[in-house]
Amino acid sequence: MYLEKIMKDKKDLRGSKDYMVIGAAVVGIITAVIFFVMLSRGVVNAVVTSKISSQYQDKELEVLKTDLDYHSLNAIGKLIDVSDGYVVTADNVKKYNELEQYVNARKQRSAEINSLYDGKNDYRNDVNDDKINELDKKLLKEKNQDVYQKLRNKLDTIQIWYEQTRDADKYISKVWDAFNEDNASLSFKKVSMSSTYYKLIKNKSVKKQWTEAVNKMRDYYASHQGESTQVEAAKQELEELRNSPLTEKYTPAQVDIVSSLDFSSDAEDALTAAGLTGKYVLYYDSSSNNLALMTKAGGKYVAQDGYISVSNSQVSKGKYTIKRLVSAGSSDAIITDNSSSNFGQYVSGATTDSLSDLNVTDADNTTADFNSATPVFWFKNNSALTNSIYFSSGSTIGFIYSGGSSYNNGMQVSSSDLSNLKSEVSTGITFYVN
Repeated sequence: MYLEKIMKDKKDLRGSKDYMVIGAAVVGIITAVIFFVMLSRGVVNAVVTSKISSQYQDKELEVLKTDLDYHSLNAIGKLIDVSDGYVVTADNVKKYNELEQYVNARKQRSAEINSLYDGKNDYRNDVNDDKINELDKKLLKEKNQDVYQKLRNKLDTIQIWYEQTRDADKYISKVWDAFNEDNASLSFKKVSMSSTYYKLIKNKSVKKQWTEAVNKMRDYYASHQGESTQVEAAKQELEELRNSPLTEKYTPAQVDIVSSLDFSSDAEDALTAAGLTGKYVLYYDSSSNNLALMTKAGGKYVAQDGYISVSNSQVSKGKYTIKRLVSAGSSDAIITDNSSSNFGQYVSGATTDSLSDLNVTDADNTTADFNSATPVFWFKNNSALTNSIYFSSGSTIGFIYSGGSSYNNGMQVSSSDLSNLKSEVSTGITFYVN
């Protein structure tokens, strides 16, 4: 009996030890799980903190990067939703929510600007000054310069399209109304300007509105082209004057037209002093901010169609050459590398291969200022210059344009005056700034 009791006590003791071992193991497992969870939570939050911070170009100034990691941001958002506050810390949730607000605001600004477009080449009917100005103010909240510039270019494009379409609508309407009252009022210049303005229309509804009218005026003028217009008559008289023998007394048939041309003795003196002899010179007087296409007739320069008032000019005095009447595509560019023998060359539809053939590499950039863009200036980076007049002196390039920002070697005029100029000047003529 005694032996049996001893054996029973040993068995009970062994059972107690087993329970203690099991209990200790359970506690160890729970501790390990808690440790693992806490460690994992710490690792997860460290990653979340890093991913959130990496979306900023400058955290203190709240400047987001140009290209955001949307995949990581979406993953963090889902983790916050499913963990319900148990994994991601409250501080990280707050940081994520702030970041999400900035990202959504950027997306909203981009979406609103894109909504102004009706396809790639037109603007929607509901675009107006108020909407453009409102978006202009909203855009100032974008602190990333690259993103701001891209959106700014898109908005500038819409504004330019809107203004030139409005100008076109007014001009064509005026010519059309006059034509309906008196067919004889139609002139070569009016038909030419109406056609030029029509091409500048960037709204499908407005273009549809004037298609038939412009075609009718073209057809009418084509069938009555024997009837000389004042502009054509004036040019003819000036040409006859220039070519008439010195021994033959010349009496112009329309002296009033010739004498009515806005002649400037100051311009004549300046162009003569500069030694210019070409038949046509685009002349800018910096003291009066007047720009005019000068025509040489009878040994003197006269302003063919009066003066244009320049709103802003940062073009240095000197002689330049009109290189191109620009209607640029999204891939058009100008080589701006001063060390290149192709400096100033206009490249239509530029590609990596075509630029490489011109010894230009690493051409990608988003610089809007053509003075600092290198090794090429892309027109897609500055929508204000896609419709412009490009000039060069051989060592510098410059533009006559409307709208947009002011730049060194740039001259700003109204959109209607720019259209007039582009219909009058031609490449190769001298542009002289006095």
